[in-house]
Amino acid sequence: MHRKRAEPCGPATATSPTAALGAEWREQSTVVLGRVTTRTWDRLASQVDTIPKSPTRPGRVHVVQGWTAHPTQVLLLTDGEATAWGAATAAEEG
Repeated sequence: MHRKRAEPCGPATATSPTAALGAEWREQSTVVLGRVTTRTWDRLASQVDTIPKSPTRPGRVHVVQGWTAHPTQVLLLTDGEATAWGAATAAEEG
């Protein structure tokens, strides 16, 4: 079930956190949203007309690119696992 916005969102206002980035950032950026509120969707992905239902399974997020949101599965890592993975990746590259 998708939730429809009550009213369309306009461009970034002077008080919004994205105002300094300009309107173009939405077209050229990728935003990853997990279990977030409708208000967070409005602030970070207001260009998406229909807000997808929040995923309930761990490791599921929505990736917003342009004007579409795609459900995606991501890796869940502990802090130690993430540190080890980052260190191994850096060692392989360098």
